[in-house]
Amino acid sequence: MDEKLKERTKKTAQMLFHTLDADSRGYALWRQFDKELAKEISTFFVGKLYSREVLSQKQRELCALAALTVLNRESELRAHIHAARNVGATREEIAEVIFQMLVYGGAPVMVEGLKIAQQVFQERGEWTT
Repeated sequence: MDEKLKERTKKTAQMLFHTLDADSRGYALWRQFDKELAKEISTFFVGKLYSREVLSQKQRELCALAALTVLNRESELRAHIHAARNVGATREEIAEVIFQMLVYGGAPVMVEGLKIAQQVFQERGEWTT
């Protein structure tokens, strides 16, 4: 792997996921099965796709939140709520994206998404009622 891509992958992963403990990141699980493939997957997702500048990191993460909410992917949604906060998305913007998914995924996935958002905000010390 070229050094520029390796550095971009590392920098982008740090920016997005530094608030997650290392064991709860997808990369940690992938590595347990195949270290080389995990590196290739991470390089593509984080080093090439997530580091593109067509969308801002905040826009990219809000898109991820919408998709993960509708797909009801709880652990990935949790990780990307962290990532969205890490790149400047507000709690209100995150909640609004999840609320909008009522139309596309139904009330149950919206409710579950909001529960996960609340848990993440609590973990980060950002939840106040």
